[in-house]
Amino acid sequence: MKVFLLLILLLTLHTVAQNSNRNVHKAFDEVIGLKNTALSYGKLFYEKYRTLDDNNQYFLKNEFVKGDVTYQNQIFYDVHIKYDVADDNLIVNLPSTFENRSIILEKYFLEKFTLQNSTFLNLRKEGLHELLFSSNGITLFKKWVKLKKKKLNKSFVYYKFIEKNFYSLMLNDHYYEINNKKDIIKIFPNQKKIISSFYKANKSLHKKNLDTFYLLLSEKISSNSINN
Repeated sequence: MKVFLLLILLLTLHTVAQNSNRNVHKAFDEVIGLKNTALSYGKLFYEKYRTLDDNNQYFLKNEFVKGDVTYQNQIFYDVHIKYDVADDNLIVNLPSTFENRSIILEKYFLEKFTLQNSTFLNLRKEGLHELLFSSNGITLFKKWVKLKKKKLNKSFVYYKFIEKNFYSLMLNDHYYEINNKKDIIKIFPNQKKIISSFYKANKSLHKKNLDTFYLLLSEKISSNSINN
């Protein structure tokens, strides 16, 4: 019983410490102003694609929402950001004395960010990827892609964006794009039977929700790797 209470106390102290650290960072940024921090380093952002209706090039929606950013080895909490999927850029909105200004963060200095309950990592050559799963040396990513098509209306030009996302696995620092069962078996040849069986048993899930399908498959592969 004492051990159990001690564990609860340690977890509580850890949570309090994390929240305290987060609050200290936020208070510091508020005092000096985000425009005077490393977040101000980047190019000025402007909308360059005209679109119609709700179609746009952004992750989920064309709005700045609060998220956390690790940039130039510093963590910034609850800053207003949005992810331009088409151009693979993270944009931050910085409050200024007279007006708000938006900055495209330099990819070289961007390590990771969280947005709409999703975590994205900068994989350098491969660009920004959403982290879906990581365990036992196996990491599953989703690469958000929006292809643009130029359209001509009666009086103006606009763009239409079409989602064409794909998935990838990283194993021991090697990056593999996965499009089908064969791609995964090539990475894990010793688990061919398990992978084939999973595909056969989850045909419906594969059609309805690829995120969940690949997540559960990655968990199964990881678990089997630990047990063998």
